[in-house]
Amino acid sequence: MKTSMTLFGCGPKLALLCLPYILLSLTVMYRYPEFLKSGFLEYPFFKYMGFIWLVLGIIFWIYSAVWFLKYFKPGRLITQGPFALCRNPIYSSIIVFIIPALALIFHSGLIFSVALVLYLGFKISIHGETIILRRIFGEEYEIYEKSVNEIFPFPGRQFK
Repeated sequence: MKTSMTLFGCGPKLALLCLPYILLSLTVMYRYPEFLKSGFLEYPFFKYMGFIWLVLGIIFWIYSAVWFLKYFKPGRLITQGPFALCRNPIYSSIIVFIIPALALIFHSGLIFSVALVLYLGFKISIHGETIILRRIFGEEYEIYEKSVNEIFPFPGRQFK
C-alpha cells in the first residue's frame, strides 16, 4: 500500500485512463472535421472568449506548475498560492480552462467531450491520492479538503 506521494501524483493513471478516448477524438476530428461541430459556437464572441479563457488557463497552468515544482517536498502539504484556490490546480488549468477554451475556439463539441472525459478520469484516479494524503497529513489535510474545492478554483474559499 502506498504511503507517500510522488511528484506526478495520479497523472500517469489519469493519462492511461483517458488516452484512448483522446486519441480516438483526435482521429475523428482529423478524419471528420465537422463531427460534433457546434453551430451556435461559431459567433465571434465565443471564439474571443475561448482565447481569453485559453490565456487564463495557460497562465494558471504555468503559475501552478512553477509553484508546485518550487514547493513540493515529501511530507509537506502545499496549501498556498494556486493550491489555496483549488486542491488540484494543474489538472484544473487543463480540464476547466485549456480544453474548454479550445472547444470554444474550434467550435467543437468533441473537444469539449475530452474535458468531460478527463474530468471523469480525474474523479476516478484522484481517489487513491486523496486516501494517501489523508493518511499522511491527517487532520491538516481534512481541514484543507473541506476549505478548498477539488478542481474548480474559487478565491472566496481560501484555506487559512
